[in-house]
Amino acid sequence: MKKLFTFCLAVMGCMMVYAQDDVNHAYEFVKADGTVIPNGSTVVVDRVVKEEDPETGEEIVMVVADFTVKNVSGTDDGLVRLVNTITRIDNGSYSTCAMGLCIPGKTEVEEFYSSHASIPVGATAGDLQTEWYADAYGQCIVELQIEIGQKYGVNDFEFLDFGPSITAVFDYPDPSGVKELGQGLYATEVARYTIGGAKTSAAQKGVQVVRLSDGSTRKIVVR
Repeated sequence: MKKLFTFCLAVMGCMMVYAQDDVNHAYEFVKADGTVIPNGSTVVVDRVVKEEDPETGEEIVMVVADFTVKNVSGTDDGLVRLVNTITRIDNGSYSTCAMGLCIPGKTEVEEFYSSHASIPVGATAGDLQTEWYADAYGQCIVELQIEIGQKYGVNDFEFLDFGPSITAVFDYPDPSGVKELGQGLYATEVARYTIGGAKTSAAQKGVQVVRLSDGSTRKIVVR
């Protein structure tokens, strides 16, 4: 009887371990360079972008994620959305425009959904524009879970299965409090352009393309 009980515990243990990774891998989290982020990974996000608020002239500090979601399912039929669970936010606000809908900045621990979208086979959802607007040094930790579904009604999402999940640690460390800085890029704005490519300034309203010192660009709307 004891051997049977021990065997059952072993089997249950294996089942529990299996269940932790029992996810649908039709979609994956990938970095900007295409590297797959394995399910359950913790990703340190420490790329800091600094911009000037066109209205107040104050400095805006953003810790910007470079990951996205890729469709590796072999079909275009599915829909996907992200569950964002903020488990820690020292200050500022967390914002995302994942799947095409910009969610107003969140300032407290909470859970919320992104919009949903259909991603073509082999393609990604593009720039998720997921970032932490930091008012001071600290961290913002967010768990991101892929949910897979299908169209329901006109615009509704019907849940079918869970995809991979990752934990994103947005880190803006105090340089005076650590011996060495991380590998993040501290990028600053070097120029602004209109959508047509003409050079402009922060005072001009409309959609602008901001070029940063690390060579990357970001599209912003100045109101």
